[in-house]
Amino acid sequence: MEALSPKQKEVRQLQQALLQALLTQSPQPSPFIGVPPQHEWLSTRQLADIIDVGVYRARNLLLEMVAKGEVVVSTGSIKNSLRWYPAAILSSQGVTI
Repeated sequence: MEALSPKQKEVRQLQQALLQALLTQSPQPSPFIGVPPQHEWLSTRQLADIIDVGVYRARNLLLEMVAKGEVVVSTGSIKNSLRWYPAAILSSQGVTI
């Protein structure tokens, strides 16, 4: 396996921090309504603030995570912001991505 460059290590660490923030800070599914509505998911700004990076950096990292199937993004902008939810929670609820 090829060694990661310092830049790749930094990206991985930031993505892990984002995933951890999503798993711990996202609203949990309810047995009555299931997955929370998208307007309750965490915004890009909230996640950027949690891991102390710029909003555009966080957005790019999150979009890479969407491509890997780790995160789900809202279907559209909500209050001028994309919203994010961890795919692992959706999977555990039987929701297909």
